[in-house]
Amino acid sequence: MDWLRLQVPLRCLDCEHRFIGPLIVWRDMLFARCPTCRRMDLNSWTGKTFQPPFWMGLKIKLGGRRWRCEYCRTNFSSFRGRKEVFTFSRWKKYTPEEEARK
Repeated sequence: MDWLRLQVPLRCLDCEHRFIGPLIVWRDMLFARCPTCRRMDLNSWTGKTFQPPFWMGLKIKLGGRRWRCEYCRTNFSSFRGRKEVFTFSRWKKYTPEEEARK
């Protein structure tokens, strides 16, 4: 019956600890997410090397912000702000060593 309260069993990927957590974090609804991988630590992009599609360009002209997810290399626009600034030191922490050597 936990799904009625919007809580689900989760597991920490670092320490394998199991816990009950919220299905929806309402505070995070105010921030932009990557449409591909759903991460919230984003960079901005200038648009000099990437021409956005029509709908994305229209959203930018109406005041949307340009965001880039460095993990999946997706450029997108959103009217919401970013929650966290992407840093390469954090990225190296989550990248397996085999991929970092390539």
